[in-house]
Amino acid sequence: MSTRVLPGQPLMPLAMLLGPLGPRQPAGLSAARRFGLALGAAGLAALATPALLPPPAAPPPLRLAEPLRPAEDRATASLERAVAAQPDNPAPLRRLATQLRASHRPVQLAEVLERLHALTGDPAALREAMMLRRDLGDAEAARLALERLSAIGATTDEEARQLAALRIEAGDAAGAFAGLHAAIGRNPTPELALRAMQAAARLPDPAMAMRPLGALLAEVAPDLMEALRRVLMKDGRPDLALYLLEGLPAETLAQPAIALAVAQAEARAGWGGAALARLMALRATAGLPPGGGAQLIDLALAEGQLEEAFTVAALLPTDAWPAGLPLRLLEAARAARDPSLARRLDPSRLAARPEAAAVLALARGDRAEARRYAQLALDQPPATAEGARGLAAVLRELGLDQAAQDRLRREIQAAPDAQAIRLFAELANLPSRRAAALPLLERLRGDSPVAGEAWLRLALAEDKLEDAVRFLHGGGTAPAPALAEALTLAAQRRLPALAEAASAALRSLPGLPEGWTAEEVAVTAALARPLGPANLAAALNLLDWAGDIEARDRVVALLAAAPEVAGAGLFGAAQHPALPRLLRGAQARDEAGRDRLALVSVLAPAEALPLLAQRAAEDPARFGPPLVLARLRGEGAGPGLEALRALLPQLDRTQREAALFLVLAAAPQDSQAALRQLAGAVLGAGWHARYEAALDRQGRRAELLAALRIRAALAEATPEGLAERQEIAARLTALGDAEGARAVLRGEIEELP
Repeated sequence: MSTRVLPGQPLMPLAMLLGPLGPRQPAGLSAARRFGLALGAAGLAALATPALLPPPAAPPPLRLAEPLRPAEDRATASLERAVAAQPDNPAPLRRLATQLRASHRPVQLAEVLERLHALTGDPAALREAMMLRRDLGDAEAARLALERLSAIGATTDEEARQLAALRIEAGDAAGAFAGLHAAIGRNPTPELALRAMQAAARLPDPAMAMRPLGALLAEVAPDLMEALRRVLMKDGRPDLALYLLEGLPAETLAQPAIALAVAQAEARAGWGGAALARLMALRATAGLPPGGGAQLIDLALAEGQLEEAFTVAALLPTDAWPAGLPLRLLEAARAARDPSLARRLDPSRLAARPEAAAVLALARGDRAEARRYAQLALDQPPATAEGARGLAAVLRELGLDQAAQDRLRREIQAAPDAQAIRLFAELANLPSRRAAALPLLERLRGDSPVAGEAWLRLALAEDKLEDAVRFLHGGGTAPAPALAEALTLAAQRRLPALAEAASAALRSLPGLPEGWTAEEVAVTAALARPLGPANLAAALNLLDWAGDIEARDRVVALLAAAPEVAGAGLFGAAQHPALPRLLRGAQARDEAGRDRLALVSVLAPAEALPLLAQRAAEDPARFGPPLVLARLRGEGAGPGLEALRALLPQLDRTQREAALFLVLAAAPQDSQAALRQLAGAVLGAGWHARYEAALDRQGRRAELLAALRIRAALAEATPEGLAERQEIAARLTALGDAEGARAVLRGEIEELP
């Protein structure tokens, strides 16, 4: 029978529960006996209590795992009813949001805030909802809220930058630019302008974004637009600077200072002809602003407009002459063989700068006047490397260079001076003088960047490569242009250690040379190593986006000279987006255009063939060999050899030898045997030695090693052939190819790659 008690029923007396224990014990029991009885009674009571208590009530239902106190629950429910009764009234929603905020219910609070924003358009409510979604880990809902804030023009600068980053990450560069453009209209800041420029640069046609940006900045923040233009020019993106300026109104573009800025951007971006025409028109109308004359002369010299260049130079104010301009004018006048050009220049106008006046006097043919100004300049050597170079050229031509160098040596030993050191190094930069000048410069190279530059130039010219690497790794430094020259030399001559040291020194400087970017430094350093898919792709990527024509010219020249570029087609480079731009640049007839044509003829021979055939018809000696190579690579050995046989009769003996050597050095392996047979028939006995000597003179080590290995493989198994192999093995050892030398001696040369 159950003894369970219903709620409200009085409990049974404890004595009744203890009934089964038997009759009450007499009072005379011992203490131990009484303790045992009490303990047993307590145990029975503990066992019986759960059966007598009412069952526990069911727990209240949980709402999203956020239990509330009854009063809070009632208040929230009441506010929810009020909101339901008045769905178009924001007041109950605001009170409900306050209640949910106080009770720490973020999920419901975010929903209510989003409803409140939809009802009132209040950006603060949407911003709070966005932050709640982000804290809850709902990135998509937070992004949608941020998109909505941007759509109503309510983002802060930080939110605009965040949204732009999200859009770029999603591949929406146009959307990123649009959001930043709107934010700049509300609050133009440098950070927003830079982010907008970066987004524009990712578009297929950046001009479509940069022009509206320029128009907006000109209206709301002209100073910021000018600052952005300077940044773009300094960072090697003159194309973007040009597009930025093109967004200005026509009346603003006509202002002389703005027209000069446009011309500078055009020149740096590769449109020198357009820049020259702009400045010539400006000179004929409003007149040139400060700096415009020197820019016009530089462009006119580059475009071959010598009359215009010398006419403007004759009128250039003394303080407007760049340090390197006098020497450029001297070289241009002599190349044109027109003495009347230099006679327009008056050296006395530059008497305050005797090193420049000396160059102009020499250009006019007045050697006595040039001597007088050169002697004055020695008393106060030029403060720039360009000025020192011009003065050194005058001193050499007048036969005063050795005496001037000895005088400067004594002065430097007595009291080192940066300007004297610079001129001393220029005068000593001759094969017969470098070795004697290096010890003095080595003692001074740590005193200043000028001394470091002077020593570094001569050390590299003397092939003291390990010393140069130790100097740069040890903290020695030089001005940025000198380090860039060292890096370029390392890439040209395939010197990875020097490239690493020079690039590290460049990156440690506060600024790179004008037109250089961190990407170009990295690409140039990588090209000091054998060309492979990775560094070829990096170089072509740089050519695809780089806006500075000089930067593109530098990289193209390095690629065109790389021996491994002959196999670049194996890397899939023919489909790279940089190829159309290279092919357009190959139309130019200058050295940079020829480099581009040479590069395209390797990367995409089929596309280059029409232009090569046209150029070869005009100049077979220069463009015939590239045409042959393009056919060998693109059409095979048969058409290539046919083109070579058609070319050779058009050349004299010296040209035939040069053409055959060029083709042999770069032709595919499957055509080498036929080419060597043809070379023997055309050039006669002994051509191998002349070919290898030519490769050695040009520093083409890889091609020289390949030529030696091929000759060893073709050597006959006779005493004469054995002697020839031993001679080849010795040369391979001297060139650092010990493995090839051992294979030649073992007669296993055919197994080498």
